[in-house]
Amino acid sequence: MGCGTSQVSYVQISSKDPNFVSVIEAWEQAQSTIEKSKRGLFGGPQTKLVIRRTGWKTIRIFVSSTFKDFHQEREILVKKVFPALRTWCEPRRLYLVECDLRWGVPKDYSEEFTLRTCLGEIDRCREDNIMPFFLNMTSERIGWIPLSDQVPSSIRDEYEWIEGLSVTEMEILHGAYRADNPNALFMLRDDSFLAGLPEEWKADFVDQQELAPLKLMVLKDRIRQRFPSERLVHYHMEFSGIDPDSQKPKLIDSDGKFSKAVYDFFQKRISLQYPLEQTQLDPYQHVKEQHEAFMKSRCDFVFGRDDVLKQIDSYVCLPANHVPLMLLGNAGTGKSSVMCRAADQAVNKALTGNIHGGGRTRWHVFYHFVGAVPGSTELFAMLKRLLLEMAVVSRATMPTSLETAVQLTCGALTNVNTKPIVIFIDALNQFDEDQAASIVSWMPRKLAPHVRCVFAMITDTPQHKALTVREPAPQELYLQPLTRDTGQEIVEQLLAKYGKRLDANQMCTLLDKESSINPLWLSIAVEELRVYGNFRKVSEKIEQLADGLLELEIQVLERFEHESGGELLVATLSLLEVSARGLLETELLVMLADYDNLMPQEKGGEKRDEGKEKRQDVGKLPAAKWAVVYGALRPFLRPFGESGEGRLDFYHRSLSKAVRKRYFCGTDEADVAAIYNWWHAKLADFFETTGANVQRKIEEYPVHLIAIHDQERLEKFLVEWEVFEHLFDEEYSYKLLQLWREGSDLTRLRDSYLTSINNLANAPDTTKDRLSRKLEEVAELLVQSGNYTQAAELAEKAMALERKELGSRPERMSELYFLLAYVQDEIMKLEEYMYRSQLPQMRKIVDNYEAAAKLLRQLPGDFNKMKLARTLNRLSFYFSGYALRGGDDYLHADSAKEKALTAIETAIETLKELNDEPHIADALVTKGVAYGGAVSGQIKAYKEAETLALRVVGENNPITDRLYLNMAIYYEEIGDYRLAYDNFRKWYGVCCELYGKKHPKTARPIGTLREPTYKNIANRLGDDIPDLPE
Repeated sequence: MGCGTSQVSYVQISSKDPNFVSVIEAWEQAQSTIEKSKRGLFGGPQTKLVIRRTGWKTIRIFVSSTFKDFHQEREILVKKVFPALRTWCEPRRLYLVECDLRWGVPKDYSEEFTLRTCLGEIDRCREDNIMPFFLNMTSERIGWIPLSDQVPSSIRDEYEWIEGLSVTEMEILHGAYRADNPNALFMLRDDSFLAGLPEEWKADFVDQQELAPLKLMVLKDRIRQRFPSERLVHYHMEFSGIDPDSQKPKLIDSDGKFSKAVYDFFQKRISLQYPLEQTQLDPYQHVKEQHEAFMKSRCDFVFGRDDVLKQIDSYVCLPANHVPLMLLGNAGTGKSSVMCRAADQAVNKALTGNIHGGGRTRWHVFYHFVGAVPGSTELFAMLKRLLLEMAVVSRATMPTSLETAVQLTCGALTNVNTKPIVIFIDALNQFDEDQAASIVSWMPRKLAPHVRCVFAMITDTPQHKALTVREPAPQELYLQPLTRDTGQEIVEQLLAKYGKRLDANQMCTLLDKESSINPLWLSIAVEELRVYGNFRKVSEKIEQLADGLLELEIQVLERFEHESGGELLVATLSLLEVSARGLLETELLVMLADYDNLMPQEKGGEKRDEGKEKRQDVGKLPAAKWAVVYGALRPFLRPFGESGEGRLDFYHRSLSKAVRKRYFCGTDEADVAAIYNWWHAKLADFFETTGANVQRKIEEYPVHLIAIHDQERLEKFLVEWEVFEHLFDEEYSYKLLQLWREGSDLTRLRDSYLTSINNLANAPDTTKDRLSRKLEEVAELLVQSGNYTQAAELAEKAMALERKELGSRPERMSELYFLLAYVQDEIMKLEEYMYRSQLPQMRKIVDNYEAAAKLLRQLPGDFNKMKLARTLNRLSFYFSGYALRGGDDYLHADSAKEKALTAIETAIETLKELNDEPHIADALVTKGVAYGGAVSGQIKAYKEAETLALRVVGENNPITDRLYLNMAIYYEEIGDYRLAYDNFRKWYGVCCELYGKKHPKTARPIGTLREPTYKNIANRLGDDIPDLPE
């Protein structure tokens, strides 16, 4: 678009005005460089620039304006518009970086350095994006016009400097005007805001230079003529008083036009230049690419960790030592960045064949950063992806349960035929709470020769403890605090990304803070400085940064409250804090829309009663309001995906502490408890009425009911059959029983489920088969809860119903024979001593187990084979009991012992065939018992069972209940009462955790520990002696 006609008229009209002539001549000279661009010197117009790419790409947006008068717009850009654009970019595999040079050029640097920094950042944008993404804002200031002797010849030659133009005009010329840049947007602010502006501030907004009005008139006219109208936006800002913090005029984007225009323009231009590929990615490949993107984004910012990286490299590349390597450190010590760099280096070495071993097969590198990408906290999903990349399974044979995935993974990592693989898993302690995740049951004790595993985790977490007790123990590598030089390097690199830097004094002040040795503190501090707009007060801002990670996070939260949503932001943080496992975005949007019940305190100061006012259907929070809150919190939250499929939660647990300290505080404990109760009640009310699936409700709803002591609603929820079916486990319903113990009691459990069974029996649409199965399941739950009499009654009813009305089906009969035996089996376990008088009762148990075994031998399938092995396991235990009690006419002692050993060996062989490690551990305990006394084979079996059990089921499990009891008996029999005491103590701990202190099973270890021998040991050790329950 030419502008020659306008230039002629200017000259003709104002030819006698030397100032005007000089302005026009400068732009005439600038126009000649446009002619050069047509010959290729500046690239020429690029109106349809489309770049196809693979992988991730950086988008740089250069912000051009004078500084003092555009402080408010730059604040809006840095804190609202660009974060929103960044969120939009990431699913498209684009990194967005803004170049905002309000500060970062130290005051003692030369003019050449200052000019080169401004124009060099535009070059940097051009290098990344060919045509810079360029935003200019112009109003009533033209800015600094360097004198002739202030522009070095090198700058003149390199950038074809036009004498008489201001720095801002040269930015426009270099970044947009010469090449007719299609990615350039010009925001022209009108002067209406000046009407309300106090006189003493007008000099900051209206240029006082004599040439300024002429130059601004010509500049705006040249922009209008050079660029199409869609790239020029006229907008206005309103004066809104003096900002109490900065004590400067505050302008507001009252109609939102400024924010929307900038966001919409760059969203459109980025989409056109870097179109999103429409090919459908394989979901597992998509997840892998997300982890790769995270790895690449973090691996460049690792400083001062060369020794740690060398040690990881040695572990990966040298011959195997068959154990994992653990990278350990406290929160914020930089474990994730180190893991990213180490994984990236391993990938490169694998590609070039520089990892030891592997033969002709190249090593594969698997990496997983928990919490870094949507869904990455789910252990099952991670294991499936790992098995797929190891070629253990295909998409058609993918495991359908976590238990199967755990077994397959454990087997593959020990298999000598496994293809060479290096596994990096960051934040191992942040998988969703699950027993398999807590005890790392999928990780074998000994790795195959071509398997390397590097795990990062916080010190002393359950995962760390679970791995350290193993034999052989894993390698441990601790991250130490940063050195001062490393801290400085981190600050320089993080700021350089945005074209900023600190001067020597500012850097010294920052690094003098004690917390600067923590990488997380340092990165948060740098981010606070980056978004800080007052370049004259950067030094003061550094001094004000709180010295302490928790304190700095609270300081950031205070800023967020002021700038980004107020009570909406506080409510979001509070809801996330009290949630059990994070919240879906859709859930938050509904709860946050309830403005009348947003916070725990009404306007009058009275707190609302928890649970009294139920949530009203008020729709969802408007997207614009949520964008403000999420934009501020996003760097501190786990990513949840563009479609919201992942849960929002805190990325670092340190923020959780900051939220508690900031928002869950009061004058006394009762006040704090009331705040917690209010938020728990809000979540309880929401999940009571939400349409969420039952699994999601189970994760959250009962947790909040327990927190607010709402026993009635909890019991009503837990007896719903759909909920029961999700939580019931025929071996041990740990979660279900835990909820009853914490929120009610086991007597109420009994009465509630007996009532539900009666209601089910009387319901007209209940089939006999459904009733039979529910009788069986509730009977098993009642056994688990210690309600044996009622359990036996239900078991008999189920058997009678099967025999009389359901045709004695073989599979159901096998299950019910097992149930009858199981109920009496559990009752027998309450006996503290062995008597011959117990043999008749034992015979009934044996008869039922043998009847079940006979039927199971005739039934097909692995499930029935597993059930048979479990039945043989219990038969072996009772045959052993027969032998220890001397036998009778029904079964002599010698025959009983022989039967016990035969049955248990068959059970173990079957379980090994099925790779059923939990039941193998249980069978090994029985094998020890089957030896009949304290012999070396017995303790060997117990030790083998202990190693396996601790790895696959953890310390608190019905298997370890049996194990520690029998190990204690072994040590008692050989006279080692000290070791016997240790195991009785472990037995007591397991029973308390599994069953609660009031359970009949817990009474046994309490009684044992109160015996004189063990009371004396406890007194010597200073241990508490447990009291018998009332």
